[in-house]
Amino acid sequence: MERYRFTDNERALMEKADIPFAIYQFIDKRVVTLILSKGFCDLFGYEDPEKAYYNADNDMYRDTHPDDAGRIADAAYRFATTDDAGYDVVYRSKAKDGESYNIIHAQAKHIQTATGERLAQVWYTYEGNCTGDDANAIFIGNNMKTSLYEDSMLKASYYDHLTGLPGMTYFFELATYKRKVIEREGGTPAMLYMDFSGMKYYNHKFGFAEGDKLLQAFSRVLAKHFGNENASRLGQDHFAVITKADGIEMELKSLFEECTAMEDVQTLPIHVGIYMHWFDGIVASMACDRAKFACDTLKNLYSSEFSYYDMKMKDAEERQQYIIANLDKAIEERWIKVYYQPIVRAVNGRVCDEEALARWIDPVMGFMSPGDFIPVLEDHRLIYKLDLFVVECVLQKIKTLSGAGLNLMPQSVNLSRSDFDSCDIVSEICRRVDNAGIDHSMLTIEITESVLGDDFDFMKKQVERFRALGFRVWMDDFGSGYSSLDMLQSMPFDLLKFDMRFMQQFNNGPKSKIMLTELLRMANALGLDTVCEGVETEEQAKFLLEAGCAKLQGYYYQKPIPVEKILEKYALGIQIGFEEPEQSQYYDIVGRLSLHDISSVAQDDNVSLDKYFDSMPMAVIEVKGNGLVRFTRSNSSYREFMHRNFGMQISDNAFNYGETTLDERSPFLKALLNCRNDRNTFMVDEQMGSVTVHSCMRRIAVNPNGTYAVAVAVLSVRDNSNGTTYENIARALAADFTSLYYVDLRNDEFVEYSSKRGEDELALERHGKDFFAASRADAVKILYSEDADNFIAVFTKENVLKKLDEQGTFTINYRQMSDRELVYMSLKVMRMQHDPDHIIIGTRNVDQQMKQNQMLEQIRRNEAVFSRMMALSGDYICLYTIDPVTEDYVEYSATNMYKDYGLKKRGKDFFKAGRDTCHKVIYSEEDCERFRSQFTKENVMNCVEKDGSFTIKYSITTPDGPMSVVARATMIREEDGKKLVLGVKKAATT
Repeated sequence: MERYRFTDNERALMEKADIPFAIYQFIDKRVVTLILSKGFCDLFGYEDPEKAYYNADNDMYRDTHPDDAGRIADAAYRFATTDDAGYDVVYRSKAKDGESYNIIHAQAKHIQTATGERLAQVWYTYEGNCTGDDANAIFIGNNMKTSLYEDSMLKASYYDHLTGLPGMTYFFELATYKRKVIEREGGTPAMLYMDFSGMKYYNHKFGFAEGDKLLQAFSRVLAKHFGNENASRLGQDHFAVITKADGIEMELKSLFEECTAMEDVQTLPIHVGIYMHWFDGIVASMACDRAKFACDTLKNLYSSEFSYYDMKMKDAEERQQYIIANLDKAIEERWIKVYYQPIVRAVNGRVCDEEALARWIDPVMGFMSPGDFIPVLEDHRLIYKLDLFVVECVLQKIKTLSGAGLNLMPQSVNLSRSDFDSCDIVSEICRRVDNAGIDHSMLTIEITESVLGDDFDFMKKQVERFRALGFRVWMDDFGSGYSSLDMLQSMPFDLLKFDMRFMQQFNNGPKSKIMLTELLRMANALGLDTVCEGVETEEQAKFLLEAGCAKLQGYYYQKPIPVEKILEKYALGIQIGFEEPEQSQYYDIVGRLSLHDISSVAQDDNVSLDKYFDSMPMAVIEVKGNGLVRFTRSNSSYREFMHRNFGMQISDNAFNYGETTLDERSPFLKALLNCRNDRNTFMVDEQMGSVTVHSCMRRIAVNPNGTYAVAVAVLSVRDNSNGTTYENIARALAADFTSLYYVDLRNDEFVEYSSKRGEDELALERHGKDFFAASRADAVKILYSEDADNFIAVFTKENVLKKLDEQGTFTINYRQMSDRELVYMSLKVMRMQHDPDHIIIGTRNVDQQMKQNQMLEQIRRNEAVFSRMMALSGDYICLYTIDPVTEDYVEYSATNMYKDYGLKKRGKDFFKAGRDTCHKVIYSEEDCERFRSQFTKENVMNCVEKDGSFTIKYSITTPDGPMSVVARATMIREEDGKKLVLGVKKAATT
């Protein structure tokens, strides 16, 4: 939406008006000021209209009383976003004397322009003045308040319109009186602050109407336990209670139980903070703040809990208040410093980017880590001040390095979600960069994936604005959340920065490496640049280089340091060294190349490599103008291949190709040199002793300094001594294939090679005859019965040769039994290059990939189906799907009550697990014994086969006593085979 513009005459007329009013427009979820009248400036004490406009757009509530700011901001937002919402508020605004408050009455209405824009006109009326002491104690005196209410000048009620509980201001008056009563009776007053865990998701899932029903039901429970006048809805899902401290824990446990059993609503866990330290000067509002502080310590727990405010929290609160109060001074006095950590290009070891990080070195508190002050500033929406300060420091640093004659690298800064709510952060950053005369490409914006989850469409637009202005945008901490992959489909990022937890788990087993490798491959396929943070060892750096991570960051290279240290390192000659800016694009291409995807070498339309295996020995070779060659990158298959066949240890040290065994007649050398001026793919046959190496290569990038990079893949090796085996290349591929078969099509004789799990050495297993007939016979023995018939029908010599002629390859997937478990395998057949009488066949274990894909797809389908089932029948307590062969199971849609039993969400041996854990759920021992005797796989499957279903009735344990339920199992057919579905639901009452 574009900003509406009045004519010059219209603007001049309205700005001269003595009536206090303003005209606003709601653009991109922000209120933008269009007109401020002279009366407005006079009322709010502005002598400079430009300052009035600036504050209205950037700090609208700076002079508003803290107790009123949230309320009127919420009212303004509802008015701006809802057609039928009114705006009629009374609030306090600081007077010119800086001590007292003016009482302001604001009313507004929407106006529609001739061109269709919706604007808001707000009129302001002065209703009197109150002193600071009066303002802190009671908003408006009772007589004044009653008068305004009776005259309809103050529309806000003493009581919350949704719940009927006292509103916040009135509650604090009541709590002050209640505290005195409790203390007079010899008791200790306790202030409780409560909120629900997961209310935002609840509203998103069930709708705001259901959320309101939950709040209303909870308010009735509060009134029952503590009395209506002793409780308050402060706003949203936040509540407060004043009560006696005696017996408070028993009362809260009873409250939790009653809330769990609330009827007609889905329930949520409740978090409660408790404050009981009523020192001199502690008023109700302050006690409530401290109870909230205790409540906030529970925010990561999804269960009903309570927490007491203690002295440690007091210290933390004081630190928090210190941070808030001293932020501006810390910026002004430079207590906050910006440190820079280099981001190093993996292929050349040079600094290609730097990240700016804030450090607070305080004269009172000492060194404060970002974890101390950044969350505080985010919670209080002050982080934009820090982030804009960091931007200004970065711009000054760029000028400093330029003046020192050093190469300039892009600098990245981190932004918070609240930056986008507090101001137009895109415009603010753009204005500062332009004023500094620095190109937008020199500043990179980092945004964590967690920032994007809240109002995705709005954040997508802001990212697009940054990129349209020439700023690069990175997704920071990729892989730390749950929605990253979904976001990549529609969010236009330039780079993915992988969360440091991948490196922290690097030595904990292969899973982290597998996940990171596949994610890097995906990012490269999507054309996204990559950085991995948290690199601390040489082993990690080498792994990431091979896996295709373009850039690396971590203490292995350097910890964050201030700009002064950077200059000092250059003066001493101990710096890492900046990349030459004109070479950045070259190294971008070299770094992104996937050494697991042969298509990156052969991209010509007339070059088809489908007949070769997918995972090839691959490398990137740099050829310099002075005749030096360097293996910039290589995968493990290539290094193993070169070592086994030619005794060459691949390293990243440059060597002169004139000193190698290659000579001027070498086809490989000729192709390598021809790549300098030709981007086509070269297919090369190199005779080396008794073998012929068949490879392909393509130039992928040219460095401005004359060096060019060539991607090379070894496709095959022919042993010319007997013409029968590709053993050398097969060994290099042993890590990827469990078995390789070399088949003579003239007589169907074959040689089988296999590799043991975890080893890369091929072993000659057997020689055999009649390969296709033997394979079909083996299929009956080892393949899963439902796959064996299809394999036998398809895997004939005639059909395989037909597919090879038509498509160049033959591929089939199947399942086989291994250690009494089904394992997914893939078989691929290829013709031998220059040898039409032979084919080579590889079998590969693809179990993890297939099962993971199937599991994710099945979970998505089942969630959709079971969600509809749960919506249609609210009596279901829990649903399971079970593989009838393996007994693997997954639980869906368990109620909160069922979750409290602590049963596993998924696992193996479903029926045994059910018998072993039934005592946690079933009420009586008699029912347990009957359940154990009937709940066996044999009995359940027999009943399902005979009667169509299995049913058993029993009682389960609940907080309210035994509940009669029915468990029913039946068989369904899905795309991947039959599945057993078991549901537990409340038994029908008679």
